[in-house]
Amino acid sequence: MPGRAAQSRLMLFIVFCAFISIGFPDAVLGVAWPEMRLDFDRNRADVGIILVFNSLGYFSSGAAAGTFLERFGVGKTLAFSTLLVAAGLGGYAISPTFWALPFIAICVGFGSGAVDAGLNFYAAEMYSNKVMNWLHAFFGIGAMIGPFIMAGTLNAGAAWRWGYAIVAMVTLLLAVIFVLRMHSWEPVKPHDEETTRIGARDVLRKPLVWLQIGLFFTMVGIEASVGVWTATLLIERFGESAASAGLWAGLYWGAVALGRIVIPVVFSRVPTARVIQGGAITMLIASLLLIPDAAWMMKIGVVLFGLGNAPLFPNLMTLTPHRYGREVAIHTIGFQVSAATAAGAIIPGLAGVLSQATDLVAIPITISVVAVIVVLLEQQLRSRTGFADTVH
Repeated sequence: MPGRAAQSRLMLFIVFCAFISIGFPDAVLGVAWPEMRLDFDRNRADVGIILVFNSLGYFSSGAAAGTFLERFGVGKTLAFSTLLVAAGLGGYAISPTFWALPFIAICVGFGSGAVDAGLNFYAAEMYSNKVMNWLHAFFGIGAMIGPFIMAGTLNAGAAWRWGYAIVAMVTLLLAVIFVLRMHSWEPVKPHDEETTRIGARDVLRKPLVWLQIGLFFTMVGIEASVGVWTATLLIERFGESAASAGLWAGLYWGAVALGRIVIPVVFSRVPTARVIQGGAITMLIASLLLIPDAAWMMKIGVVLFGLGNAPLFPNLMTLTPHRYGREVAIHTIGFQVSAATAAGAIIPGLAGVLSQATDLVAIPITISVVAVIVVLLEQQLRSRTGFADTVH
């Protein structure tokens, strides 16, 4: 039988694969949508309908993730949720009408939300800040591979449905691995007998929790906006080919992944909260580069935005137990994931509606305005939880 060290390495490998599986569905839609909307005869802003329904599923499972995790454990939650995601991605591939997509999106969102919140809490409990960043780098790798698969499919002359079918098969393979290893996960650390459990409603009465929820909402909202709209902006604003646009959409997520691998090493001596601050400011600068009518500036801005965005999500997740304590964090992390999910539909959808009513430049302007809010919220959270500056 394999030793405990070998088992631990195997489980860490499975956790890395799990983060890849989260990234797949998040990024494929942005590349596929220009072709999908033509097939279904929809306008540009209708992608918001799919995103809203996806977020409903994601929000519901994310908010309940603390309960799922305590009742069923990480292994079962991950295995069955990933199967649901794979089924949903397959549903996109065979959808007969546009109006089937929102209901399929609920399934994908529900599965993804449970995986996301459960994994983040598990990783925050079990692994170091550096490993947490590397785990989220694999989310970026999954989000990068998805657009590359879709762009390659379209470039080969195949329909967007084949791209979704390929992504669904890869996700299904990961789900099978998770099912086979379902009972191998270490249990989440139990509650201390002397510690009183804190209910979800009590957690939501804490103003600092709402400040962090607001930061996740705005931060992930613009992260998703760049991911969803990069390909459309390059195709419809600058006349780029679908293959080129898909490449840059993938490079955006690749920059996120690269940043999460490199930044913890390069800035290992910098307090975590200061790394987050630098990332927020970098996102704001990058968002301004998306506005001018120059494709080369947008491409630089997209990559820079990915690098700036890279440290925010994993480091904020890592700091959550330090800032609020474990009993609050188990629910707060789920709420953060739910807020991020809602933002992933609302902010890109709002940008799409504004661009439909005015001009495509409304999309980068919306991203820039929200980036200012991110910087302000991050400053407030950091100043009110100053002790976290000592966490590395």
